[in-house]
Amino acid sequence: MNITQARRIVAARSDGMCEVCGRGKATNIQHRKNRSQGGTWRVSNLLHVCGSGTTGCHGYIHAHPLKSYANGWSVRQARDPADMPALLWKHFGRHYVWLRDDGSWEPVDFTAGVNGKDIA
Repeated sequence: MNITQARRIVAARSDGMCEVCGRGKATNIQHRKNRSQGGTWRVSNLLHVCGSGTTGCHGYIHAHPLKSYANGWSVRQARDPADMPALLWKHFGRHYVWLRDDGSWEPVDFTAGVNGKDIA
């Protein structure tokens, strides 16, 4: 998938709103796993966020790495973003969701042991 396709799919998933706060207009793409750590333009690795790398939610993610890892907004180098849930704002509030490469998402079912995946 190329950058243009990935951006288009992420924008459709977010409906143009920041996926972290749900209040701001999404203007930037956040790589959950940094490109310098092997992160790609896979849709499961991308968030549509407000601000830039230093402002809004995009800036907050970079300024608060521990909280960002805990909320799935950032993913450690050894992890696959598709296997790490993210706390995102969706139409019905903030929830942990699995992000799929086709642009879809599904709520995490914590009663099932996080869908049988080790997310620690």
